[in-house]
Amino acid sequence: MTSNDSLDNLPPSAQLALLHAQAANASDPVQVEEDPFVPSPDDPVVVMDNSTYEPLIAGDFPTPIGKPVAVPVKKEVVTKKKLDLNSESAFPSLSASPRAPVASAWSASSRVKAPQATATRTRPMAPASGGKKASSATQVTDVLELPANQQIANLTSKPLGFKSSADVIQQVINKTGTNIIASTNRSGITTFLIQGAPAEVARAKRDLVAGLVIKRTVEIAVPSSTRRFIIGAKGANLKQIEAKSNTRVNFPRKDDEDFAYNEENPDELVIVTIMGDAAGIRIAKEEIEKIVGEKVKKKIKKKREKRGGRGKECTAKQTIKIDQFDSKYYLFLAGPQNSNIKQLEEEFDVKIQIPAVIVDGNTNRDTSISISGDKEKVQLAKQALEKSYANIENTSRTVAISIPKRQHKYLYGKNGETLKEILNESGCTVELPALEDPSENVTIRGPDAQLVNGLTVVMAKARAVHVSVLDLTEMYKSSGKDALKHARFALKYLLNKKSIKKIENDHNVQVGVPTADELKKAVNLEFVSKVEKDAALAQLAITNILRELTPQVFGFVDVEPYLHQHIASAHRAAIQRIQSNNAVNIIIPDENENSASILVVFEGEDKSGAKAAIEAASAELKKIASESSDFVSKKITIPAKFHDLIRGPKGTTLNAILGPDTEVVVLFGKPGKDSIEVRGFTKDVTQVIGQLQKAAEDVQTEDFAKTYTTEFFIPANFSAHIIGKAGIHINKLKDDLGVKIDIGENNGKSEEERVVNNKNNKKSASPVKVVVQGIKINVEAAKERILSQITNLADQVTIALKVPKEFHRFLIGPSGRYVKKLEDKYNVFIKFPKSNRGDESPSSPSPTNPNEITVRGSKKDCNSAKEELMELYEYEKEEQEKRKEREIKHKEYEEKRAAEDKKRAEDRAAREERDAAKEAAREAKKAEKEAANKN
Repeated sequence: MTSNDSLDNLPPSAQLALLHAQAANASDPVQVEEDPFVPSPDDPVVVMDNSTYEPLIAGDFPTPIGKPVAVPVKKEVVTKKKLDLNSESAFPSLSASPRAPVASAWSASSRVKAPQATATRTRPMAPASGGKKASSATQVTDVLELPANQQIANLTSKPLGFKSSADVIQQVINKTGTNIIASTNRSGITTFLIQGAPAEVARAKRDLVAGLVIKRTVEIAVPSSTRRFIIGAKGANLKQIEAKSNTRVNFPRKDDEDFAYNEENPDELVIVTIMGDAAGIRIAKEEIEKIVGEKVKKKIKKKREKRGGRGKECTAKQTIKIDQFDSKYYLFLAGPQNSNIKQLEEEFDVKIQIPAVIVDGNTNRDTSISISGDKEKVQLAKQALEKSYANIENTSRTVAISIPKRQHKYLYGKNGETLKEILNESGCTVELPALEDPSENVTIRGPDAQLVNGLTVVMAKARAVHVSVLDLTEMYKSSGKDALKHARFALKYLLNKKSIKKIENDHNVQVGVPTADELKKAVNLEFVSKVEKDAALAQLAITNILRELTPQVFGFVDVEPYLHQHIASAHRAAIQRIQSNNAVNIIIPDENENSASILVVFEGEDKSGAKAAIEAASAELKKIASESSDFVSKKITIPAKFHDLIRGPKGTTLNAILGPDTEVVVLFGKPGKDSIEVRGFTKDVTQVIGQLQKAAEDVQTEDFAKTYTTEFFIPANFSAHIIGKAGIHINKLKDDLGVKIDIGENNGKSEEERVVNNKNNKKSASPVKVVVQGIKINVEAAKERILSQITNLADQVTIALKVPKEFHRFLIGPSGRYVKKLEDKYNVFIKFPKSNRGDESPSSPSPTNPNEITVRGSKKDCNSAKEELMELYEYEKEEQEKRKEREIKHKEYEEKRAAEDKKRAEDRAAREERDAAKEAAREAKKAEKEAANKN
C-alpha cells in the first residue's frame, strides 16, 4: 500500500495519513513484528458469500445501509505523475494551524471501503487534523485488517448486546481517545487506520478485535493438579489471563468422571474451555500452557530428587490440538475404517481423535484434531499428520455434480456413515452444501484416477433410494391463512400418536420429518424407500389419516411454557379425566419447543360436537393453569463461569443445594449466558434462589472446590439402616452428592461385611465414626442427610394391632391396594400374618400371633396409620354384623315362606284327595244305577 497506485485507491484522509507517515519514516525505517492480535485469514471462520456484504460507505460513493452498493463508472486510466513528497504546495504540513473539521462521510465512526492490505504496519504519524487534541507523546498510526467472514456484523444471527460495528468503533474511540478510520473493500475485508499514543493504539486494536470478531470456543486438557495454580489465590491468575487475552476461561464439568477435581489422581486431565476471538485464545492458551509447563517441570524435578537422580526419567504427558487443517480432508486423514489413524496410534503410542464429519457448512465451532500421549511422541505424530495432510491436499482434485437437494441428507447417512461407505468403495469424499444453502451441487474430492469411480458410486447411492414429498399444507389450503398452522397441528398429532412410526414399519419406508426451522415455512413429509410403490402406499396411508383430521378438530390453549411440565406431572389425573370426558387428546409441547400452545384434538366420531368438546376441555385447562398461579418461574443472574461449579460433577453440588425430594427445577442458560431459571412453588423458589446466590459467593473462594473432610459419630445399631441392603442407601447418597463415605472402622472389610456385623450386634449402642470426603458443600449436605435419617430412625416405633384374621382381607384390599395406599400416605411399613392366599397380602412372613398386624415407622405416623386401620376394621366389623342380621332375617323369612308353601301344598293335596273321593263315589253310584236299569 506504499505505491502511488495504491494511494489513489484510498480516500483523501487516509492518503494524507499514510504519506506523512512515510515521509516521517523515510530516514528511519522500523522493523515491526507481526501483531499477534490480528486474526489470520486461515483461522476457522464462518463461510459466507461476500457478495451479500453491504458496507456503509463504498469508495467515494456513500451508500445508505440496506441498499445495493452503487458501483462507480469506470474512469479512463490517466497516466499519473510521480508524487513529490517534499512539495509543500501539494502536501502542506499538518503541523500548521488546524483547520475546522469538515463534516463528511469519512467520520471516525464510519465503515469505509478501501483496498485490502496484506500486513500490519506501525509508523509514526503527524497529529491528526481533527478529533481529540493530540497528546505530547509520540503519535503512531497502526493498521488492523479483519476478513469479512470473521466479523460479527456479517453473521445472520447477532449475539445478544451487539448493535453494529459502528457502535463498537465509537465506543473504542471514546474509551481510548484514538482516531479510527474504517474502510471495507469489495471482498468484505475491513481495514482500520488507528492513530494515537502507542499504548492507546494497542489497546484500541485489542478492543476492536474483542468487539468485532466472531467468538470461538476451544478446549485444552491440563493435569488436574495444575488447576489451582491456573486459577490462583482467589482467582487472581485466572482473572489476569482473562483480562490479558480478553477471553473467558472455564473448567467445565465432565460427564464421564466421578469427581471432576479429584486431586488424588494428579495425572488426570481436566478439560479447560476458552471462549473468545482467535488472537485472545492463542494468548490464553500460551499463558495456561506456561503455568502447566512450569508445574510439570517442578513435579518431574521433585521425583528425580526423590529417586536421587537415578532410574527411569519421568515422561511428560501432553494433549495438543491441531486446528489448521481443513475439515474436508478429515476422512482422507482417517482413511477407510479409520485405518490411517489406527496405524499412527500404534506407531507412536498416542491417542488421536478426529471430529465427526461436518456437512452443514457451519465451521464456527471447534473442529480441531486432538493428540494425547507422551510429549515427544505427540509431536512426532503431529508431524506425521501434517505430512500426510500436505500430500492429500496436493494430490486431491474435485468434480461437481447436481443432485436434488432433498436427497443430500441421504448421501450423508446416519452419523456420516454413507460418506464413509463412499470413501471405502471409491477412495473419494463427498462435500455437501449447507442445509440452508439452496445449491444442489455436490462436490466429489479425491485423486485424479479415482474421481470417475467416485462419481459412479455417488450416483449409485443417490439412485438407490426413491424420495417423494407430501406437503401437509396442501391438505388444509381450504382454511386459508391458517393452513400452515393446521398442518403443524396435524404433524404434532401424528407424532404424538406414533402414526408415522407405524406407517414406516407397515410399508418399509423412512419418513423424514421437517426440522423446527423448516416448519416455519412449510410442513413437508419425505417418504424414502428402495421401491417406489412402498413410498406411494405410505403416502396414501398418511393422506387417509389427514382426511379425518379436519380443521374443526383442532384447538389450542396458550399457557406459560414454564407451567407445561408442572401441569403434565402434578395434574396428570385431571388431564386424563378431561380427555376421557370430552373425547379429546391433549398434547403438551416439549421443553425444547419453546411454545406456549397446548394442542387439543377432538377424537370423537361425531364431528358436529367437536367445537363444544374442545371449548369444554380448553376451559378446564385454563382453570388448571389459573389454579397453578403459585407455581412460578424466576430468573437470576450469576456469571456463566461459575455455573459449572454450582452444578458440580454430574449435578452433585446442585443436588446438595436443592436438598432431597425437591420439586424445584433449576435450568442453566446456554453456554456463555449468565441467566439461571428457577421453577417451582413460590416459597420453594425463593428459598432456592437464596441458596444459589450464596453458592455463587462461595464458589469465588479458592477453597470451594478443594477436597474437604468431616467426621462425626452415629449409633452403631443404626449404621446398617444407613448403609442399606448391599449398600443401596449409602451408594445412592454417594451418587447424589459425589462424596466418599466410610462408616465405622474399615479393617479391610467391605460394606456388606460391616452390615452383617452390625446386624449381629444390634443391641450394641456404641457409636461408630462416619468420614465424609468431597466438596465442602456436598459433604455438609451428606452429613445433614445422614443425621436427619438417624433422627428419624430414633423416632421409629413398632406397634401391634389385634384384628381377627377373618378381617385381614378387607384391610389389605384387592392386590394389596388399601394397605399400599396407607404405607405411602403415612410412610410406614405394615405387616400382616402370612395368608394361605398369598396373592392377597403384600407383606412379609407373619408374626407368631395370626391375629396381630404390626405397623413400623415414626410414632406419629404409626398412630395415624393405626387409627385408620382400626376405623376400617370397625366399619367392616359393623358391616359384618349387619350382614349377619340380614342373613338371619332372610333365613327366618325363607323358613316361614317354606312352611307356608308346605301348608298350602298339604291343603291342596287334601282338597285333591277329597275331590277324587267324591268323583269315585259319583262313578260308583252311576255304575250301580246303570246295573239296576239292565236288570
